[in-house]
Amino acid sequence: MALFSNPQLRNSARWKNLRVGLLGGSFNPPHEGHVHISKIAMAALDLHALWWIVTPQNPLKDKSILQPYDDRIAECRKLVGNHPKILVTDIERDLGTNITVFTVRKLKSYYPNTDFVWITGMDNALNLHKWNHWKELLSEICMLHITRHPAVSLTQRCPQRLLSDHRHVILERGAHVPLLPRISYWLLQKKMINISSTEIRNKNKDLQKEAVSA
Repeated sequence: MALFSNPQLRNSARWKNLRVGLLGGSFNPPHEGHVHISKIAMAALDLHALWWIVTPQNPLKDKSILQPYDDRIAECRKLVGNHPKILVTDIERDLGTNITVFTVRKLKSYYPNTDFVWITGMDNALNLHKWNHWKELLSEICMLHITRHPAVSLTQRCPQRLLSDHRHVILERGAHVPLLPRISYWLLQKKMINISSTEIRNKNKDLQKEAVSA
């Protein structure tokens, strides 16, 4: 049974003084890897809950390959099931945003007493400099990058490492660390699920081709 109901723009009081992880993406489609890193993040940073921020449209991705938004929301909720702390949200639709830094700013304005951290895998960490207003994003919210162990050398390749006002912390294990802007935590994991939404879409296309040719 869920411990929390889905966040609404007018219910910030129930999230006061809580630590909340944000996992944003297209979820096209969602898969067990999303659930896996959500659980890792909650345990590692002692989070009270984790919100899936399902975006209506990722500005860096091709709109033509996206499933309808409500279908993706429904698939996410089916996958998450009754997990007590993972909440699937369509809050970007309510906020009217699809660029991460603008979403974060609006969330902070609606939830001024909640501590947020943005969750990514290593692929997004290495490509963060391609996001819109990525430097401003780092000044707005704490980041947690989850990757395989060992991967300390990979952090040296990230452009965000060049920012003089940004702090990087390697985590070998979970800890109740402060969730403050301009800090990136790098959590090194021995066990990760090797799966991606792109691989699932490509596999489904191949199956459809096989069915047509059969």
